[in-house]
Amino acid sequence: MRIVMATQNRNKVREFAEILGGRVELVPLPSGLPKAPETGETFLENARQKALFYAAYVEDPVLADDSGLVVPALGGEPGVHSARYAGEGADDGANNDKLVHALRSRGLRQAEAWFACALVLARKDRVMLEVESRVDGFVYDEPRGEHGFGYDPLFSPQGALRRFAEMSAAEKHQFSHRARAVRELLARIPEMT
Repeated sequence: MRIVMATQNRNKVREFAEILGGRVELVPLPSGLPKAPETGETFLENARQKALFYAAYVEDPVLADDSGLVVPALGGEPGVHSARYAGEGADDGANNDKLVHALRSRGLRQAEAWFACALVLARKDRVMLEVESRVDGFVYDEPRGEHGFGYDPLFSPQGALRRFAEMSAAEKHQFSHRARAVRELLARIPEMT
């Protein structure tokens, strides 16, 4: 099965391709398409919007994800705004800096948090599958590690002593919200046939 990934984020496409391990042919979104709306209040609403939006442009099924970090001590921030927490076009460093500042301004060195991932597979104007997953853990006010992307230098999953950014890709996939969601999606793909 060939699936178009609804993102232009190369790190995300690479991570999904690694998790899928060749079981599905994953191709990036064609260039030149308009940006899909992300006006939902939940990760699942945003993933659904993106999947249906891009499914109108391509023949193959479209896999869209919306994922992010939720820190209850910060009122749920960054939440659905994880990718643009420090503003539209902000990079990972700016988003991490804002999160560290938010923690420290509340006197926190660490806080409970979770990474959430919603996946929606759509074709034309129909949603084929939806799955959601999360991994619980902690965020810290000091980054560690050189791997990964996003908030990986600040997040340590429950049951692990290291941050995602200190883990190899294979180690991270044992814990990650995306890996869990992809495994659930793969288990449910036979429902579509």
